[in-house]
Amino acid sequence: MPIFRYKVRDKEGKIISGTLEGTDVNSITERLESYGYIPVSIKEEKGGVLGPQIDIGKLFEQVKPADLINFTRQFVTLHRAGLPMLAAIGALQAQTKSKALARALDAIRKDLMGGAALSVAMAKHPRIFNELYVNSIWAGETGGVLDDILDRLVMLLDHERKLKSDVGSAMRYPIILMATFVLAVAVLATFVLPKFVSLIATVGGKMPLPTQVLLIVTDFLGKYWYLMALLLAAVVVLFYMFIRTSVGRMWWDRFKLQMPIFGPIIYKMALSRFARMFETLDRTGLPILRSLNLVSKTVGNVYLAQAIDKLAESVRRGRGLATPMRELGVFPPMVVQMVATGEESGALDDMLKQVSDYYDSEVEYAVKNLTGMIEPIMILFMGVAAVFLIVAILMPYMAILSSFGSGGGYGMH
Repeated sequence: MPIFRYKVRDKEGKIISGTLEGTDVNSITERLESYGYIPVSIKEEKGGVLGPQIDIGKLFEQVKPADLINFTRQFVTLHRAGLPMLAAIGALQAQTKSKALARALDAIRKDLMGGAALSVAMAKHPRIFNELYVNSIWAGETGGVLDDILDRLVMLLDHERKLKSDVGSAMRYPIILMATFVLAVAVLATFVLPKFVSLIATVGGKMPLPTQVLLIVTDFLGKYWYLMALLLAAVVVLFYMFIRTSVGRMWWDRFKLQMPIFGPIIYKMALSRFARMFETLDRTGLPILRSLNLVSKTVGNVYLAQAIDKLAESVRRGRGLATPMRELGVFPPMVVQMVATGEESGALDDMLKQVSDYYDSEVEYAVKNLTGMIEPIMILFMGVAAVFLIVAILMPYMAILSSFGSGGGYGMH
């Protein structure tokens, strides 16, 4: 993505400069304004005739989830203890084992010394602090509840780490099966089928249809594998570029909620995030409208964020929460009913906490049953593929035996 150098004024009129990644000037302007800054100038950085200079090393920089979780947990501890933010960042920079995180924290510390907000400084390192993380920090700074938001982030990051680990464990067995199947097809197509083809041609037999299909597919992949690889790479790049646009991001985030197996898990995680953030901000005494505006940027899904923005607009018109939530059709009836009960009883915070706890447990239950959902599908697929493979190998073998046995049986002219 292009890098833009900006100059802005903070609430006190002080000039602050820095760089941010973004799709265009408008996206950078919107982000800076959301952080409470007044843009003075925004220009795309150029790196000579070849365009912006790219640090190849940074493209492959990765911070392990455990390192980010430890940083966030230690940061909230130091911040809650009253240690100045600069000192806390410096201390964490010195003790982290991740070189990429240490470099990012050093840059963040320098930006903080220049007067930048923590969220703005972190936004310059999107490969380490993603959009959800940065927006959550921004909500904590804006709402004056940074400690609570950091606690929520630790919980959220830990949930996502466990989810990825459990999904990886659930997918390990199917991936091994698939790799074994592909290897078996490659070996049979390379060493076994050619001999059968030669024998059938010698005795004047006709190639069975399943065998013909297998030969055509393997021959095509053998000759044009590089074209298939280039096509796949092009599709991946184009898809990545598409989902970076506003229309593409909206479509992709909506599609993720509708995916089989994984969609319900992503949906429940987003609902838990919505309820947890809303409860945290509302408990501080912020107006509901202000809380909703902050929550929409921390839910991690632009489709749901758009629905929350519409909900905020209804609240602004004095319609309350439950009725517009029901009309939007995005929130489950249980969530709507809990919010309605909270509004009527004055215990909205408690109801939102119960909603978040409920969906956290639902996510854990769904992930534990992930293997049970995936394995039957993989077994069915592998069974059908194995039957096809056996038939494709067995039929020419039977044709050869028939030809030698009868001299004019199956497939003979």
